[in-house]
Amino acid sequence: MGKVIALFLRTYLPYRLNLLAELTSDGTREIYRKRHGLTRPEWRVLVNLAEAPSLTASALCARVPAHKTKVSRALVALERRGWVRRTVDQQDRRVSHAALTAQGQRAFAAIRPEMEAATEALLAPLTPQERARLDEGLAVLERLFGVAGQGAAEEGGAAQGGDGAAPLE
Repeated sequence: MGKVIALFLRTYLPYRLNLLAELTSDGTREIYRKRHGLTRPEWRVLVNLAEAPSLTASALCARVPAHKTKVSRALVALERRGWVRRTVDQQDRRVSHAALTAQGQRAFAAIRPEMEAATEALLAPLTPQERARLDEGLAVLERLFGVAGQGAAEEGGAAQGGDGAAPLE
């Protein structure tokens, strides 16, 4: 029975993707959590706001992705640090727009090189051809899940040494 389960897990896509995501995240968690005191949702909100002039909570929930309570708590924590400011939408007062403050932009600018260095260290053992194949495979998965255009392959190939999207983990 154990061998059957092990064979299933080796071919079960959700398990494999989750395992790889967690292993990938392990290399960067130390940076945002221990060095900068951020939770995973706070880091994800910060990086997403760094790539957009402002976003609503709903847009952040879709981009992060996380439940609205986690995004809301992350926004509150980042506001307390002075890194995020929220303004009420003039057309719909139920909606607020979140944006990084100058202090938040500086914080992101300080954290980003550390995250990029950790990502580069993770990818260092790969050849340029393997990095290209990895980007291509990730682009296929992004297209499959309807998130095409968000990865490095469409944005200059971060895994290939270009200036792709800022790392999420």
